[in-house]
Amino acid sequence: MTAQLGEDSGPRARTRKAILEAAMTVLAESPAAPLNEIATAAGVGRSTLHRHFPERTDLIHALARHVHALSTTAIEEAEPLSGPPIAALRRVVECQLDLGPIFLYVYNEPTVMADPELRAHLDTGDEAIGEVLTRMSCTATPPGWARRVFWALIQAGAEAARADGTPKHQIVDAIIDSLTEGAINPNQG
Repeated sequence: MTAQLGEDSGPRARTRKAILEAAMTVLAESPAAPLNEIATAAGVGRSTLHRHFPERTDLIHALARHVHALSTTAIEEAEPLSGPPIAALRRVVECQLDLGPIFLYVYNEPTVMADPELRAHLDTGDEAIGEVLTRMSCTATPPGWARRVFWALIQAGAEAARADGTPKHQIVDAIIDSLTEGAINPNQG
């Protein structure tokens, strides 16, 4: 246990975290950015980056796991099983949107999607969201449908923020409305 704590809090762990945080920012803005841009943003040399991540794929896979850990922690902190379901969903939507465009990168990155073990790992940690959505559902849907819709809306929200500059509060409202009322009002037009 002590060795684990030392590994998580020592200089090597701090450097690794700085690289991952820099990769989140750089790759969300420019998915094809070279590793030297990530190293510069992290405040380390390229050789240091390569000591931690010998290949670009190693960095991308570690980044996917890092983003997943941040997402899972944010879900837990949002306490989706507490309080009214709509309020719980709003908290979860807000915290996931804080991760922003890195979702778009990680969940669309070919090297991530090509790794079945990593994909399986990324498909965990959001079980509480599924429970809330299932509690709210009044129609029969295919298994996992509401959860897939939730994550598709989060990705659409991140894209709207990035591409259009839509304010976060409008995106949150649109996602909640889409989940609870549907995206199209049949009474209009």
